[in-house]
Amino acid sequence: MTSTPTTPECALLRGAPECECARDAAGLTEEQLVTRALTKMRFEQRADRAGKAAARRGLDAMLRQARSRGPSTLVSELLRMNLTVRLLAEDAADADEVEALLQEFIELADLDGDPRRLGEAATLRAHRTAVFGHGENALADAAAAFAVLTDITAPTPEEDPARWSRYLSRSLNGLVIVLLKLGSHELADEVSQRAVAVSQRTGSVMDRLVHQLNRVRLQLSWALRLERGGRGAAATTRFVDAAQTAHAAAQLWTAAMRTGRPATEECSVIGAAYALRRPGPEHLDMLVGLQQMAHFPEDRILLAIATARCLLSADRPGDASVALDALQAELRTGVNPENALALALHREVARVDHIARGGVPSEALQHYTTALESELWALREARHTALRSHSEHHRLAREHGAVAAQALEDPLTGLPNRRALDVRLAEVSASHAGQPCAVALIDLDGFKDVNDERSHAVGDAVLREIAICLRAALRGQDLVARYGGDEFVVVMPSTPLAVARAALQRAADAVAMLPDHVAAGVTTSIGVVRAPPDGEPAEALAAADAAMYRAKHSGGNTVVSGAAVPVAGR
Repeated sequence: MTSTPTTPECALLRGAPECECARDAAGLTEEQLVTRALTKMRFEQRADRAGKAAARRGLDAMLRQARSRGPSTLVSELLRMNLTVRLLAEDAADADEVEALLQEFIELADLDGDPRRLGEAATLRAHRTAVFGHGENALADAAAAFAVLTDITAPTPEEDPARWSRYLSRSLNGLVIVLLKLGSHELADEVSQRAVAVSQRTGSVMDRLVHQLNRVRLQLSWALRLERGGRGAAATTRFVDAAQTAHAAAQLWTAAMRTGRPATEECSVIGAAYALRRPGPEHLDMLVGLQQMAHFPEDRILLAIATARCLLSADRPGDASVALDALQAELRTGVNPENALALALHREVARVDHIARGGVPSEALQHYTTALESELWALREARHTALRSHSEHHRLAREHGAVAAQALEDPLTGLPNRRALDVRLAEVSASHAGQPCAVALIDLDGFKDVNDERSHAVGDAVLREIAICLRAALRGQDLVARYGGDEFVVVMPSTPLAVARAALQRAADAVAMLPDHVAAGVTTSIGVVRAPPDGEPAEALAAADAAMYRAKHSGGNTVVSGAAVPVAGR
């Protein structure tokens, strides 16, 4: 495991505004509401206990307001922020609330079907498991998130590129946090580079700054782990990379903050990166001035190690030992002891202590430390390999699933096809779970005239529009399938016949209200029957077909219910 970088909503501004209670959001756009929520989230991450509680209340109030509007992207985004705040706190008291919020987020992601949201759902599941469960159990979800999010390459034609860039880069950064918790610096580095590239397209200066700062944290954590594993040359390379990234971040800091002060006086991560690249006494004044700027435990560890090494270079081992001991005592109960940066701190304390005492570790202790680090390295490599394997498996499964889904989809309307309908009817017939179940057959009134008088291209467009209308008018649990030609079938589980007829009448009314340039005046004749379990699907379809013809013969644009289909063998 390793350090947890801050999210894109991390607190970067000194003197952030106090968290306010959520105001009436009427008249604000979704982006304005998200920006307001981000401000509260930034404040929460650097506030004292009372400030954190106030910020959470504000975020909770905004979420309640958004929920009152119904399911939306805004609700999902506010859920993500509320979850992230609680997961980063790693407070066991939040476990039940996290579970409830996570289930709501997953349900919305499944309903939405957007790959980014599905990837975020997997990321949040993995983060939840890593915080409140066991890291090994988070591997599958983290790998699924990696496979989904890294496959997203461009916005759809309907998406705003700037908005797509901001949201995807934030989703990728959430995955970086999880991968670092699982100790996979290599995969985290891939995702982090992708997040930086996405944010550079149309992201704000603040977004780009956050990603660069988190890359500095990643590289410093990686370098310290490499040192522990006896890979000194590789560690030196990472320290150099961290300093170079810190230089780029410092330039963005100047543009974003506009305080007139250099980043080395305001950002502890940038200062630590410069000092760890080449420790020396010339950095000490800067590092001391940054003590109050390190708001997160991991940042304080990086700053303490940098300070200790600069003090050693000034031949002040006693002061170095004091600086590390004080931080070690402060963090002893607040940081996971398996956290890679916590392990780096303990190692630094032991090393400095021996130097301060004028001695060296015993040979037996050196052998033990080497063996222990080798074991930890092997475990990390095994976890990294498992993540790669899980990710490739998930990617192949998604590709196979996409092919299978195409085989069950009508290419013109996008609805399930006859094969998918047969599968669903067989499931309903073999089970009592969805009873009572209604089956309806829909035929379009006047559709032949559209094909004959306006062209088959117009007819195809009408079929697509009516398919969309039917799908929108009926419930999510109802299967709407294209049966063939201008006929559709609806399977409505757990629905009494009277309820089904009323719902189908609403759908028929919705089709009839479509403008002429959309539906060409086409209406629907619908027959609906109850399909009891243990019956033959063909019998249910035949009975619904007979009811549909009665509807058509009565003038169309109506719904007729038929007699219940007899159970086979009775």
